[in-house]
Amino acid sequence: STQSTGTTCSMQWLVLLAVLPLASPFQITVGLPLQNLDLLDTSFWRIADPSSPDYLRFLSLDQLGNMIGAHHHTIANTSAWLIGMGGHSLTVSPLRDTVTAEFDEDGSRAEGWIPSRHPGLESDFILRRDQQSSADHPPARNQLASSARSGTLGYTVSGQKQAYGIPADLTATNESTLQMVWGPGTFGYSVSELSAFKDSQVPLLNLDKVKFDTANHGHSGDNYMEGNLDTQMISAFGLNVSTLVSNTNTSTSTEEGNGFGQAMLDFLVSLSSRSQLPQVLSLSLGSLSARSCNMLCHKAADKGIAPDDCKKFIQQQRQVCMFMSEAEQTRINLALKLLGARGVTVFGSSGDGGAHFSFQKFEGGQIADVLNQVSCEYQLPVFPSSSPYIVSVGGTVGSGLFRPNLSKPKAWEGSGGGFSWLFEAPAHQADAIRQYLSTAPDLPPSSSYNKTGRAYPDISALAVEGTSQSSPIVAGIFSLLTDARLNQGLPPLGYLGPRLYTSYASHPHKGWTDVTSGSSATSCSNGFTSQQGWDPVTCLLYTSDAADEEDSVDLGGRRIIKKKKNKEYNRNRM
Repeated sequence: STQSTGTTCSMQWLVLLAVLPLASPFQITVGLPLQNLDLLDTSFWRIADPSSPDYLRFLSLDQLGNMIGAHHHTIANTSAWLIGMGGHSLTVSPLRDTVTAEFDEDGSRAEGWIPSRHPGLESDFILRRDQQSSADHPPARNQLASSARSGTLGYTVSGQKQAYGIPADLTATNESTLQMVWGPGTFGYSVSELSAFKDSQVPLLNLDKVKFDTANHGHSGDNYMEGNLDTQMISAFGLNVSTLVSNTNTSTSTEEGNGFGQAMLDFLVSLSSRSQLPQVLSLSLGSLSARSCNMLCHKAADKGIAPDDCKKFIQQQRQVCMFMSEAEQTRINLALKLLGARGVTVFGSSGDGGAHFSFQKFEGGQIADVLNQVSCEYQLPVFPSSSPYIVSVGGTVGSGLFRPNLSKPKAWEGSGGGFSWLFEAPAHQADAIRQYLSTAPDLPPSSSYNKTGRAYPDISALAVEGTSQSSPIVAGIFSLLTDARLNQGLPPLGYLGPRLYTSYASHPHKGWTDVTSGSSATSCSNGFTSQQGWDPVTCLLYTSDAADEEDSVDLGGRRIIKKKKNKEYNRNRM
């Protein structure tokens, strides 16, 4: 058996409800506390550090399972507990981090029954997967989607590629290159809309390469529009890359409220145990972090708003507070780390509300007014983009109003950015953060943000439709880079953080376009400002010219560009 030589994951009990499109029986999954998390952390950063001898030596499923899998006695006790309640057909995940049992719906249990935790049971969370809810989803918002993607606002895929230095005919050729987008609720895509997008803008888009990951194909709703945007952008910029569109939970609660965090936890924990993984994953959906939401209601209470009224109100808002607790986020964070250790590059949208909101100001009376006041007094980070194991993608637009110039980008007004309250800044960000905080003019009050927290975003791309557009764009570009690497017998890039910041330090002016115009203040009187060098608004845009030295393609910045189709790669440098 595996012996524990490090810390174990100790969290509060999380009770989660997921929905899967199955008739009876339902499933109960127990998340198990993991071992050797200190060893995992050391291994992760050695794999991600370009200066390490273990750089890009990713861990296999078996290696990770042997490292972090739960004790055999924990698995046995959990299995016996589930069987004692009527569970059968038990399965243990390959990473030995979950045990799942089938249960028959016999009418003896209350609707939505979830077993109460046994006092002696070691576990992180318990999750029920039920049959699909028949409840209606909320109507979709009006978006810029069709007009922006059709190019009527001056933004076309060909124009973006020209500005980024990407040949319009650059396509993937390796059959093993795989990219993925994910979302719950109504998330999915329309085959006919993707076909129309191909006809109007991307004639080389291979429709046969885009497939659904599950039986959930989506339908009309906010997340369906999101899924169409994600699918179109990642397949347009990752031309001919096999693309999976994944929806693993169709519950109504995942569309707007804190059921989303439950669905994301279930998806990422399950994905990290799959035998075949995408090299690139884009996560456009998210909300304010649990700490940000707790802070909102705590500070609102000081202004006369009852905590229960505050929590009820924010759960009625669209995708504002969608995570149940910091413990839930910590377990999601761990799953992201496991994916990085296995070689997956995860991108996440930095948010559309600057440094203060998830999207925009609150509306709806006294509670909204108080929450807007509190929101402007603090810089409120979003999640999962503030995770240290995600490459956070901010947003830009072209300069100029009627004929936007994409070669001269400026910050998109809603581009999210800031500093995490929960996760510390990783070492590779230290110099960039220090430089920014020591030189930036008009910083927000120091008490309004955590200057030692993980800073975001890391890179950026076009966000005329919000950072939900920029993340899959960057993901698609990186899929092409991954494809080129695989064709050269090189491994994928995995977690990119240290390499991005190392690249900027190596080519601070030659290989980067600096975006120095913009602010994260949105409708508030304070926020972070763009300036020369890294900043938590727009930061830097990468161009490939300076990095094509010594037969290598280096990576960095907030927008990644591969300019030459047949560039050779130096194995010793990559």
